[in-house]
Amino acid sequence: MSLNKVMLIGNLGQDPKVKYLENNRVVAQFSIATNEHFIDKNGEKRTETEWHIIEVWDNLARSIDQFILLGKFGKGTQVFVEGSIKSENYRDKTGIEISRKKIKAYQVQLLGSHKN
Repeated sequence: MSLNKVMLIGNLGQDPKVKYLENNRVVAQFSIATNEHFIDKNGEKRTETEWHIIEVWDNLARSIDQFILLGKFGKGTQVFVEGSIKSENYRDKTGIEISRKKIKAYQVQLLGSHKN
């Protein structure tokens, strides 16, 4: 048995980018920030921010595009994301190999309003 499931609550770091592709496919990509608050060894309050790349496909991407048009989904919006971790390896324009993780989301819920 194995399980690859991620649940995140965070704020969009930028407005999503939506692309309409061949064969009626649609993809939306955006980043969200999650924060961890803690007290460090010196007794100081600290916050660490982790950035996550979110990728959404087809019907859910179309829904996100509609929310963008309505002004309800953009930078600063708080969202709940559920999905799985995907590894991606590619070469950049200079030939350097890049490895990153992203979240392939199958559920995205708005938790807060759009903040500019």
